Amino acid sequence: MAVTCAVEPETDTEHREIDVLGPSRAVRAGLVAIAILPVVVAAIRAIGRDWFPVGDSALLYLRTADVFTRHHPFLGSWTSASVSVGENMNNPGPIYDFLIAPFAHLFSPAAGAALGVGAVNVASIVGISWASRRVGGWPMQRWMLVAAAALAWSMGSELLIDIFQAHALLLPFLLFLVLLVGCSEGIGSLLPLTAGVGTLLIQTHITYAYILSFLILGSVVTLWWSRRPVSPRDVVAGLRSRPIVHSALVLVVLWSHPVWEQFFGDGRGNLTRLVANSSGGPITVGMRDGTRITASIMTMPQWWLRQDFPTKIRYDGGPALLSLPGVVASAVSLLLLVALLGALTVTAHRRGLTAQAAAGVLAMMSIPATVLSLSRLTIGPTLLSAGHIRWVWTLAVFATFVAIWLAVDIWTSIRPRTETRWATAVAMALMAGLSFANLAYDGKALQYSQQGYGAMSALRRAFQDVTVLADHDPVLFDTRNLRIYEPTSSAMMMQMNELGIEFRVNDEGFVRQLGPTRRADGSERTIVFQLEGASAVTYSGPACTISLTSELNEQDERRARNAALDLAAAMSDGTIFVEGSRVPDIDPLQRLVLSMAVGGDLDMAWSLVIYGTLSTWFASGAAVSLNTAATEERLELVTSWVASAYGFFADGPDPCPLTEHGIVGPEPSVKP
Repeated sequence: MAVTCAVEPETDTEHREIDVLGPSRAVRAGLVAIAILPVVVAAIRAIGRDWFPVGDSALLYLRTADVFTRHHPFLGSWTSASVSVGENMNNPGPIYDFLIAPFAHLFSPAAGAALGVGAVNVASIVGISWASRRVGGWPMQRWMLVAAAALAWSMGSELLIDIFQAHALLLPFLLFLVLLVGCSEGIGSLLPLTAGVGTLLIQTHITYAYILSFLILGSVVTLWWSRRPVSPRDVVAGLRSRPIVHSALVLVVLWSHPVWEQFFGDGRGNLTRLVANSSGGPITVGMRDGTRITASIMTMPQWWLRQDFPTKIRYDGGPALLSLPGVVASAVSLLLLVALLGALTVTAHRRGLTAQAAAGVLAMMSIPATVLSLSRLTIGPTLLSAGHIRWVWTLAVFATFVAIWLAVDIWTSIRPRTETRWATAVAMALMAGLSFANLAYDGKALQYSQQGYGAMSALRRAFQDVTVLADHDPVLFDTRNLRIYEPTSSAMMMQMNELGIEFRVNDEGFVRQLGPTRRADGSERTIVFQLEGASAVTYSGPACTISLTSELNEQDERRARNAALDLAAAMSDGTIFVEGSRVPDIDPLQRLVLSMAVGGDLDMAWSLVIYGTLSTWFASGAAVSLNTAATEERLELVTSWVASAYGFFADGPDPCPLTEHGIVGPEPSVKP
């Protein structure tokens, strides 16, 4: 990265020549404002709806709030690649945390996350506009603005404020590609910013390491080819140039935290862990599937469009990818795309369109680079995550609009008297259309992100209850019973941190994620844990119930509890009749529980209702009721309540801070 822009060409006159036909500065500013409008609207909408991060996003936001506190992060987030390679590792650095930290310190998690991530994406779009104009004038600027709007539209409005790395880095990656075109052209003033953005990408998500290595190498080769022959004296002079010195300073500053942790942190340094495991885990994607994935996004319908963004990468429960083209068709389509870009690039070079040719080379070589990079990605226990390959969408959008830019400018150079306003009009219409289409709420991708946004309503009420722990910290958060991908524990940690409640963990993975200062040391006064679903509703152990909520409002929860009581009573008195011989696959234990329930045991009847057993039997016809419609309505209400139930419990405070939470188990109070 540090040698791609060593020479600053005399581009002022050329820049004015290629830029002369562009619209006025006011019009360009208006177009940029339209391009960033979806981000602004998404942030305002999130704040108005009391949105906040959950799941992995909550953990990531928590670390931004830790910046410049006693829990200050020196590394990026824990990476899921740790599971595959068998050693806990973090993404290299905390640069993204530093960018969001001012918003985290000034605002609540809802506003802080939305405004912080939105600000980074707005800055990326503004940077794309500025850098593309600096490199290729208005002809490049117009198509890169369309590319930014197209990428944002493909993501959908709500991902524009999502701090999850796979989504938060897509627009910064597009900015990096534009800057890299300038580096390939030898525009040295862009090098420090290129180094900074590249560092942001690699430090925040290690999956960028492979693809950025290939792209930077391609940029170096392109610059060398355009300046050949390059003497050793030229190389030495370039390394001593101001852009290189400034870039070196940027890299030293941005990598200071990971380097400090490497030498002075606890245990084996994180950089050593990453390098030692750079070959990945025992199973990788491989060239075959790497080719299929690349083609599915770059050359096969529906390409990089929004329709397939949430579901492009899916598995059959085993190793087979679903809905992807065959390897032969994929390889052929990619070769055709490379040939098209190659032909356009050669033509542009012959006609003296140097910036266009540099962009064409970068787009062309990004295709095999994507295949190679994907082939090296590790498949873990849950196979390949879609989050590991989101960056391919950025490259697909970039290649598409580079091809359009090349074709339009080649045509204009061949027919110099051809009016070019049509191209500007088309670009402006596309950009405006995509931006305005992205203003409406679109959270389709969220339902596939395993982040549990539906749990927000339950968590909002739990956030109010957890304040009672303020006098009982430090708190040990027991994570042993957490299910994979559950979205709530991290949100509760985020809220406790926001309230100033000191919490700690003893699981090594969480310690790597939250920092060594949150490692439990035995001095914790209180142990907290969470339960979900039926386990939360039926808990009757010694711990205090801090909060018991669900996605239903409090009135509907009371209705659901009463419905569960009525159903349990109906089983006990025979109003609901269960014919044991018709129950499918009933085991001896269930048969015993059933016999006790129909014999008048309310506790056993309650358990069959709460755990959904009665609902299953009723749907299969094994259970019948005198009032079928009313029973179905009650079962649906109870199912909605139990399925979304969230309980937060504490063992230690005496007396219990809160005790009035209604039905919490099959105690005598459940009797009708």
